[in-house]
Amino acid sequence: MAAVDADAPEPVEVLIQRAGAAVARAAKRLLGGTYGRRIVVVAGKGNNGADGRVAADLLTRWGARVTVVAAADAPPVLHACDLVLDAAYGTGFHGDYRAPDPGGADVLAVDIPSGVDGDTGEAGEGAVRATMTLTLAALKPGLVLGAGPLHAGAVEMADIGLDVSRARACVVEDADARAALTPRRRDDHKWKSGVIVVGGSPGLIGAAWLAATAALHVGAGNVRL
Repeated sequence: MAAVDADAPEPVEVLIQRAGAAVARAAKRLLGGTYGRRIVVVAGKGNNGADGRVAADLLTRWGARVTVVAAADAPPVLHACDLVLDAAYGTGFHGDYRAPDPGGADVLAVDIPSGVDGDTGEAGEGAVRATMTLTLAALKPGLVLGAGPLHAGAVEMADIGLDVSRARACVVEDADARAALTPRRRDDHKWKSGVIVVGGSPGLIGAAWLAATAALHVGAGNVRL
């Protein structure tokens, strides 16, 4: 993503404006409206924090009561707010981050929850636990690996105009698996949708047994192990 950002035809300021606007819209959806809502934005010094500050300006114009807190100066607990916008640290962060307690409010993370490693999904005890994460341009490995999914909550992706076609990693989702299966015809029977599982050895049949059982569960008519 760093290389994709560097090759973008637009200046970084334009990308930050797009990202911040996408974050503000996501916050509005999560809250069900913005007028009179109390929002705390925890913003770091980098581009992640800049995205959060742009979102803060927009949400203020939309009638929310917004407080921007520097990540380094955030109090241990954030009281009396409806939403915490986590824009402290992005995918380049390494180390241990202790996020402020949101005090029961929902948390919207920008790109990746602060304190989660963008490559591995590793996270310390103090890393942000988000209600929702709005990731920018493409999924980050840290959102689907390790502890990342436990911290990210519901993940949505925002298109900010970056070309990510050179990505080398892909996530196989349920729809991909379904697309690989041949649709059944009305006259199909168990001998037309069989699965043969070749594997296992004496005392080591666990993986083969799991594969055969899974094949039965997804509707294979005949399974041989």
